[in-house]
Amino acid sequence: MSKVLLDTDILSEYFKGHDKIVARHAANYARQHGAFTFTSVTVHEIVFGLEAKGASSQLKKAVAWLNQNEQITPTANDYYEAAVIKATARKQGSG
Repeated sequence: MSKVLLDTDILSEYFKGHDKIVARHAANYARQHGAFTFTSVTVHEIVFGLEAKGASSQLKKAVAWLNQNEQITPTANDYYEAAVIKATARKQGSG
């Protein structure tokens, strides 16, 4: 399994623990890579959502978990390159 960048929806589903398939894939990924990788945008979205609903206990647990994993902060060029890759994939019928 290749190292991947997880988005907010996947991490949110992982935190909820309702989907057994997501949980199984996450456990396999964690065993292979030792950490999850996500962007600072995902951290913002998770913290915002939990703060907005006043879920202080969940927020404390989420922040501790987020700090044990790999957070990257994309640059403007990273977003540009990602857009080009995504557009190319879509034109080829893969995106």
